[in-house]
Amino acid sequence: MKLRTTLLLAAIGGGLFAYIWFVDRHQSSTTEETQTSAKVLKLERDKITSLSVRNAGMPLELRKKDGVWTMEQPFEDRGESAAIEQLLSLVDGLKHESKIDLTPGKEADQLKEFGVAESELSIKLKTDSGKETELLVGKDSAVEGKIYVRQQGQNRVYVVRNNLRTQLTKKTDDFRDHRLSATPAQSVQKFAVKTAEGEIELERKNQHWNILKPLRARAADAKINDLLAGLLTANVSQFFPEAPSPEQNLTEPRATVTVQVEGSKDPVVLQVGATPAGEENKEKTFAKISTRKAVTVVPNKPLDALLKARPNDLRDRKLVRFESDIVDRITIEPAGKPPLVLARKGEAWVRKDGEKETPVKDGLAAKLLADLQTAEAVNFVADLATNLGQYGLASPALKIRLSSYASENTAETKAGEKAIVTLLFGNIEGESGYAKLEDEPYVVAAAKSLFESLPTDVLALLPVPAPENLLELNADSISTLAILPKDAPPSLLEKKDAVWKLAHAAPGNLDLETLKKIESLLGLLQGGRVTDTSAETILAENLKTPVLTVKVSHTKDAKEENLILTLGLPTKTGDYPATLSGKQGIFLLSAATAEPLFAKILR
Repeated sequence: MKLRTTLLLAAIGGGLFAYIWFVDRHQSSTTEETQTSAKVLKLERDKITSLSVRNAGMPLELRKKDGVWTMEQPFEDRGESAAIEQLLSLVDGLKHESKIDLTPGKEADQLKEFGVAESELSIKLKTDSGKETELLVGKDSAVEGKIYVRQQGQNRVYVVRNNLRTQLTKKTDDFRDHRLSATPAQSVQKFAVKTAEGEIELERKNQHWNILKPLRARAADAKINDLLAGLLTANVSQFFPEAPSPEQNLTEPRATVTVQVEGSKDPVVLQVGATPAGEENKEKTFAKISTRKAVTVVPNKPLDALLKARPNDLRDRKLVRFESDIVDRITIEPAGKPPLVLARKGEAWVRKDGEKETPVKDGLAAKLLADLQTAEAVNFVADLATNLGQYGLASPALKIRLSSYASENTAETKAGEKAIVTLLFGNIEGESGYAKLEDEPYVVAAAKSLFESLPTDVLALLPVPAPENLLELNADSISTLAILPKDAPPSLLEKKDAVWKLAHAAPGNLDLETLKKIESLLGLLQGGRVTDTSAETILAENLKTPVLTVKVSHTKDAKEENLILTLGLPTKTGDYPATLSGKQGIFLLSAATAEPLFAKILR
């Protein structure tokens, strides 16, 4: 019973599916046929290579070659692809509201009645195979907003919307490319700007722009590219016959821009002339570019942005230009100090001292490279510095060399270190300091903050040492404290029966409440042990000038013990070196650890 029911349901489902499939397929086909039958023309849109419009005797001839439209009549010029494609889309998708089949024997009269016998307005399309299709546009129909059209050679008239006539009666200039030039800015390899004030010449090399005249300097890549793009794509508002007239002032132009394009032997020359007459044209100018015959009118803004720029306006303000991912070595040479060498090792960086490698602070090398990459000149000091001594650059206070490194010989490079760029840092004056690249002739000023951020000794490279408790004191075991600040009177304090007394203190220096807080701070004091011998040498110099000495007497394991904690001058990074009697080595105390102690003592 169940099997019979299942088979019956399956048969019903199959029949329903077949019916739906047949009906839907038939309906879809009917819809497509209806849409197709409503079209006036059947075109091979992608094969159209020629388009001509006849409009009251004014011929418009456009031809497509290698995907680019060119106007051949009434002028030779570049075509406006967007306008042409819009027209083609309209013609290709043209649908009729109704169609009229002509009465045999009365065709001539009816064609004349509808205005499509020999129309003054028509469009002819030709494919690459030579097939021609012409559409004649006639009179307005009885229905407002509709017109009559006929395909040449057919005895059928269609009623369509009049937007076709609107498109076909556009001005010839609407089908001309309104960009001043079709030259892509990225293809320009060299260009020069000549005005009454002088000449500026630039060249692109290895994707970077450089100024060649009137000085040799790096140029600002993004700015140059933007200026070029703005100039070449300036919007043309008017076209004039190709022979320049005197009022255009193009025979003796006020400016000439010569552009050398990659792969082209002949340069593109732009001549910039006078301002056209009329108040509405006061922000425009005549211009003639060698790649098209017409004289054009373009806005002043994109032209003036380049023509009025001074050499320093176009210079790269970046202190240095390099790719950080190819830097494998950073050599820091402070004057009078041993050089510091940072080397890339896998994904990390280490300090190299001969064959010895030691870790450096996380992110230090990446930050240094980023700081150098983003640093900018606040002023261009000298374009050709002949006396580097006056800037402190003959014997610079700091030299930083960036290099790549290859461990083995390859086809592209030899093994060993290859310098990329070397930076020199000189005197600081006010809020800026002098700097230059070793292989460039000019001197710039950079922000003082950059100079102060550059590492100049091994202390700046050290990773943060693991902290440990220094005094390991039980507050109850402390019996006396001697506090010897550098800039305040000393204090001697005693504790008897858990009560502190001021055995000797300068008036107003310490009170008992403050002393209890000092006692607590000493018990929590932490510092990291320095293990780098070079760093210990530097810190030992800082400890020669103690800023705070604390002598503690306490009881440990039933024995009286004396401890002396000494803090030296803070380092450039703000840390305090410290020594503790009974413990070997030098410790570093962070400012966050040491300064609360100072604050209580020197309150």
